[in-house]
Amino acid sequence: MKKLILSIAVVIALGAAAVSCSKAAGDSAADMKSKIENCTNPDSLQSYVEQAKAYAEKLVAEGKVEEAKKYLEQVEPVVKEKAPALSGVFATVQTALDKVSDTVGDAADKAEAAKEGVEAVADSAKATVEQAAEAVQDAKDQINEAKDAAKEAAQQGTEAVKQGAEAVKGLLK
Repeated sequence: MKKLILSIAVVIALGAAAVSCSKAAGDSAADMKSKIENCTNPDSLQSYVEQAKAYAEKLVAEGKVEEAKKYLEQVEPVVKEKAPALSGVFATVQTALDKVSDTVGDAADKAEAAKEGVEAVADSAKATVEQAAEAVQDAKDQINEAKDAAKEAAQQGTEAVKQGAEAVKGLLK
C-alpha cells in the first residue's frame, strides 16, 4: 500500500511539473482527455498517461472499481489515438481491474451465501433450544469461512492490482 501511495505521489509531482500542455489540473476523465488531446510534448503526454493510470489505481484502492473502469473507457481511446505506444499501459490496468472485479464478485457471492445460511439458522433456532445451539455454531462457522474467503479474495484482488501496476511499470521503463 505504501508503494502505491508513493507511486501516486511521484506521478502527481511529475504531473505538476509537466505544465507545458495544460495549466488546468483535474482528475475527471474529461479533463484528462482534454489534456491528452491537446498535448504535443511526448514527455508530458507520458506523464498524463501515468496520471490517468494512477488515478484509476486510486479508485480501485478506494473500492470504486466500476468508476475506475468507466474512467479508463473514456481516457483510453484518446491515448490510443495520440500515443499508441502507451496504450498498452491501460490494457494491463484493465486486466488488473477485471481480476479485482471478479474477486470482489466472488467474495460478495460467498457473503450472500453466508447470509442465507444465517437466515436458515435463525428459522431452525425457533424449533428447539438444542437445535438452536447447534445452528448458532454452524452459523459462526459459515461466517468465519465467509470472512476468511472475503479476506482471501480481497488479498488476491490487491495482489492482482499490484501485479498489474508492476507490469505497467515494467512497460513504461
